[in-house]
Amino acid sequence: MIKKRLSLILSVVMITAFTVPSVAFGADYTDHWAEATIQEWFNNEKISGYEDGSFKPENSITRAEFMTMVNSAYDFEELADISYADADSEEWYYAEIQKAVKAGYIVGDDEDTVRPADEITRQEVAVVITRLNELEQNADVSVFADRDEIADWAAGYAGAVLKSGYMIGDDNKNFNPTNDITRAEALVTLDRSMKDKAEDAEINELSVEGAELEQAFDAERTTYSAIAANDVTEVTITADVAEDAEVSFSSNVKDSDIKVTTASAIEGGVVYTADAALSDSEDTVVNITVSQEGLKDRVYTITFSKEE
Repeated sequence: MIKKRLSLILSVVMITAFTVPSVAFGADYTDHWAEATIQEWFNNEKISGYEDGSFKPENSITRAEFMTMVNSAYDFEELADISYADADSEEWYYAEIQKAVKAGYIVGDDEDTVRPADEITRQEVAVVITRLNELEQNADVSVFADRDEIADWAAGYAGAVLKSGYMIGDDNKNFNPTNDITRAEALVTLDRSMKDKAEDAEINELSVEGAELEQAFDAERTTYSAIAANDVTEVTITADVAEDAEVSFSSNVKDSDIKVTTASAIEGGVVYTADAALSDSEDTVVNITVSQEGLKDRVYTITFSKEE
């Protein structure tokens, strides 16, 4: 499902956690720069603390733990087949890595490893946030005093999160790219990212009959690729949206008449179903625009290709 949910558990590995009341009895984040955000998430029962009620905002977080946070926040549940050399199928994090790979924000490195137990750095988080929010890469990181310390592969991502406001430098204008991100920084980054993302109208669930659908990442759109058999001339697209949302379809196929029907869905939503003709000579691109009062329109793009 594309629809995100905001409830996530930060403490998943290091210690058994439980939900604490709005005033944590062991609160260790009073007067911390992230206090307001941490307290808001505690108040809304979006996070759990340690057994003594503390949050330990300056502790680092591993790559596997951060994947778990993201998967929970964005409601990623689908699993990919993985074969990383350092991903033990018997470990707690194995399914979380599968979800992250399926969602597309984790791809592994050149050595076919994913380093689940390593602390995740700020520049690595920048990559994840850019992919999750489909930001356009921006290599202009000249504002950072330590720009030369940002890895070449991370510069475009660091610039993207800077431009979006999801991650910023410190008081000395340093991005601190190789520093391990702290729990507070991770929480605030996700909070900024998800609040901004929530301002867009969304499709709760998208499916296609007649082709195999896979999500990809693009700069400004939620994009998908789909492969159809050579003899398929038409596909059926189904989009489940909120009750007060509207959906429109368009195609690059000349004179294509996309037939749309709507029906009431469960939980107060609406299901839009569209039959789209596929081109015989080129890839077919279908744009789905979701509109909802008070939110920004969002475009979902599906590129259909025929089997070679």
